[in-house]
Amino acid sequence: MLTAIVAILIFALLVSVHEFGHFITAKLSGMYVEEFSIGMGPQLVSKRVGETRYTLRALPLGGFVRVLGEDIEEEQRSGIEPVHVPEERRYQNRPVWQRMIFAAAGSIMNMLTAILIFAVMFMILGMAVPIENPDTTISALVENGPAASAGVEPGDKFVAIDGQPVETWEEMNAVIMAATAEDILTVTVERETERFDVQMQPMMSDDGSRVLLGIYGQTAERQAIGPIRAIGLGVTTTWEMTVAMVDVLGDLFTGQINIMDEDEGLTGPVGIVQIIDESTKAGWVYVFNLAALLSINLGVINILPIPALDGCKLVFLLYEAVRGKPVAPEKEGMLNMIGFMLLMGLILVITYKDIMRLIMP
Repeated sequence: MLTAIVAILIFALLVSVHEFGHFITAKLSGMYVEEFSIGMGPQLVSKRVGETRYTLRALPLGGFVRVLGEDIEEEQRSGIEPVHVPEERRYQNRPVWQRMIFAAAGSIMNMLTAILIFAVMFMILGMAVPIENPDTTISALVENGPAASAGVEPGDKFVAIDGQPVETWEEMNAVIMAATAEDILTVTVERETERFDVQMQPMMSDDGSRVLLGIYGQTAERQAIGPIRAIGLGVTTTWEMTVAMVDVLGDLFTGQINIMDEDEGLTGPVGIVQIIDESTKAGWVYVFNLAALLSINLGVINILPIPALDGCKLVFLLYEAVRGKPVAPEKEGMLNMIGFMLLMGLILVITYKDIMRLIMP
């Protein structure tokens, strides 16, 4: 139940942000906005405020902003058109640069949302700063490793090995590296106010190059940061994640990654809900991080020059700006219809893959 609520909230938030980008730029540029809808399908709630009808629909997997003149063919089929609307407020009569901003605004808002989420996380959690010379406090253990088997616990501190005092991780590591896998080491451990000795036999690393006790130290600490620096880190993190997603998409389109691959391929709504479920169990930090990544994903996907997406609309507008007249509405509508059908088909295939992965792990 919690997973379903979280999934709906995340989808609704990201869609709302995306559509609000289109909505606010349409309003600011003087376009006549007929409807602002969150969700698709049957109408649940509707209220008209001024000239715009605000709607909540049953399926939280999409949304739309209906601007007068944007879909001429649909308006002609419906035969319904608002009265007393000046011609200059119709979508096709606004300057090309305004329409280009309108088309790109959804993806821009998704990127800004990701920046905001990352910035808030940095302000709350701080930033990991490397510790130059950490002490010998154990932060984590390898399961069934020599230290764990000897009864060492996270938070314990090694103060001596075979009677030789160690104060830093570097000193401790030098003593361990001088041992062999046949040695039995006597380690003096400090736990709160108590000190005691334990014995452990080192294990070899996988490549056989060194001996290990199966311990990890604290190599970084959290440092509080202010809002300005947090926003800067949010911008940097969003940019890095965007570049990584574009690289993956490039590999998908060039065939270097199989779309149906279970580990690296595309994931549909069912797979995303499963990821949200895992993130919810791991903690709210992971949920917010996932929301930021999904927001970037939505922004990147929508700006691609694929029919039925905002990126294709930008291509049409760029063509209009260069050529001096728009693409014929029937041609644009046909391309968008084909693109929409292909996208729906792809979503169905990916959803089938996600369901089969769930029932046949």
